[in-house]
Amino acid sequence: MTQNQPGKEPIRWTGVLFAFAATLLLVTGADALIGIGNNASAIVTVFAPLVAGAATALYTRSRGGLHALIGALIALPALAFIVFPNAWPLAIFATLFCILGATLTELGLRRPTT
Repeated sequence: MTQNQPGKEPIRWTGVLFAFAATLLLVTGADALIGIGNNASAIVTVFAPLVAGAATALYTRSRGGLHALIGALIALPALAFIVFPNAWPLAIFATLFCILGATLTELGLRRPTT
């Protein structure tokens, strides 16, 4: 009485590692180039993680949001203690925007072309 449902592709550790590295490198790089002191925290907290999430979804091609979730959560302590030591909520926002970028890109990749 079991139905054959199409199986979901497994989570690939390379996708998780890519999400971790992309999030950490892009946010740290944006912070180093722009700096929080210049009132440019939106670029560091929003745009760099969105790009990291979108790149993760493009890299994995399936379940990009879940890969970005795991990878960005692994990067969260490093972001909170190293990149944003005095403003840890920015690390949480960066993590969430990475997941959002991957999810939106994955949804965009699923759309049928008409």
